[in-house]
Amino acid sequence: MLDTVFQAAQRITPARNLKRLTINTQGRFRFRDRRPILEHVPPGTAASIVHALKNYVLTLNASRRRTFERYRPADVAFKLVGTGSVGTRDYVVLLFGNDANDPLFIQVKQELPSCCAAYLPAPRRRVVHQGRRVCEGQQMMQTVSDPFLGYTRCGTHDYLVRQLADHKAGLAPTELEGDVLLAYARLCGEVLAKGHARTTDAATLAGYVGGSAKLDAAIADFAVAYATQTKQDFRQFVAGLRTRRS
Repeated sequence: MLDTVFQAAQRITPARNLKRLTINTQGRFRFRDRRPILEHVPPGTAASIVHALKNYVLTLNASRRRTFERYRPADVAFKLVGTGSVGTRDYVVLLFGNDANDPLFIQVKQELPSCCAAYLPAPRRRVVHQGRRVCEGQQMMQTVSDPFLGYTRCGTHDYLVRQLADHKAGLAPTELEGDVLLAYARLCGEVLAKGHARTTDAATLAGYVGGSAKLDAAIADFAVAYATQTKQDFRQFVAGLRTRRS
């Protein structure tokens, strides 16, 4: 099952996104409007996003910067984001390099302050750029980050910039049964543990975790409580929809 996910991720490329997300009108590729998931933005907004990419380029290392500068923007659209980012601005930019066989999709995603910021001491709450915060956090946690991962600012808002769905795949929760669930949980746990170890002193973290099962039990209790809360929230959401319709 996990091998299937990895194979699917290999097929998620810019060429595939070009077929799924765009239409070709008289030799010009443009995003295919699919409201509310994907739709074009006013010309002024599109121009602002393209202009913001000039500062984004400066956040890339020299080799990636030279590669990105070979591409030219062709279209800009607004894209509906995931549940955790509802209400934020999220744009996608279609660019081309040598020709139509060399597409690149860039996501420009607004970043808000961390939900943990309110619980930190005042000096540590000050973040100059929310996009930079998320970008550097990913680079510290991941073994290999998106080569085009960076950040920019457009107007008064901070943005994370990255490739759109590049080699990204997942699996349906209903398929996680038996040994597959255990293998997937173990893989996620290993990746999460390595990520945390990279962002702090690994020895200090190991000492805090200790050798007992207390942390394991605490995480399991949290997971069950989170699942229970999610089910309650969904029931309340459905009830609200029914009341509104009636």
